[in-house]
Amino acid sequence: MGAKESRIGFLSYDEAVKRASLGCSLVQNVWRNACWAITDVELKRLKDAFKRTSGLTYYMTQQCFNREVLGDGVPHKVAEVIYTSFGGLSKGLHFNNLIVGLVLLTRGRDEEKAKYLFSLFASDLSGHAAREDIEAVLKVLDGEVPTSLKKCFSEGDKVSYERFRNWLLQNKEAFTLSRWLLSGGVCVTLTDDSDTPTFYQTLAGVTHLEETDIIDLEKRYWLLKAQSRTGRFDLETFVPLVSPPIHASLSEGLFHAFDENRDNHIDFKEISCGLSACCRGPVAERQKCNQ
Repeated sequence: MGAKESRIGFLSYDEAVKRASLGCSLVQNVWRNACWAITDVELKRLKDAFKRTSGLTYYMTQQCFNREVLGDGVPHKVAEVIYTSFGGLSKGLHFNNLIVGLVLLTRGRDEEKAKYLFSLFASDLSGHAAREDIEAVLKVLDGEVPTSLKKCFSEGDKVSYERFRNWLLQNKEAFTLSRWLLSGGVCVTLTDDSDTPTFYQTLAGVTHLEETDIIDLEKRYWLLKAQSRTGRFDLETFVPLVSPPIHASLSEGLFHAFDENRDNHIDFKEISCGLSACCRGPVAERQKCNQ
């Protein structure tokens, strides 16, 4: 891939599974202030799921990791970088490293995620990342380098973590991986309370879609959003999907029918409800969409 392999200095497995939000000691002095928590119930569920998918070994294959942990909606190149940086090897990803990685994805703050991204380009946080190294990884991931990166290197061809972090947190959607980590694209979860309706069950209860429809739709939604120039499911992304068959002159009106809160982009709940009304709703509800 071009990304540095397994150098992000994960917090230790023991610290990742601590339940109390206490100051954590981290491996290789990375993420000093991380205070994530994972419950015994969550840990048992993850262990059981790991055994089912990995068999007798304590390693999960990359194919299994992409399919069972990240899901089909995560771009392949992003999934490959995540797998490698989590410590994935040719023989697979160890359970302890999986837990640490999941804690980062699901409960890491922006600060920790910024450190993770910087670690893909630099060997440690006390050092600097070279412009050519960052550009090389981004070209592999996205096929291009964001123009905003120039601001990060306005003072030279190497950048410290502090300067990189400040630039990144002001440009969260600069590249695919930052957009996925920092702009609400992560759909991975540690929780599984069977007594509480899931997000999919809740949406299925208020729409005419089945739970499986919503799960499939979410995968497609994330894929389209990731391919958007702005990183948002906006009018520019929406129009090519509906026109044709819908005439171009009607596309904008249909977009605004989906965009209920008028914020100029369609979130996942809006697209679920919109497609439900247009495609699965009763005649009266469909006619309302066409007004």
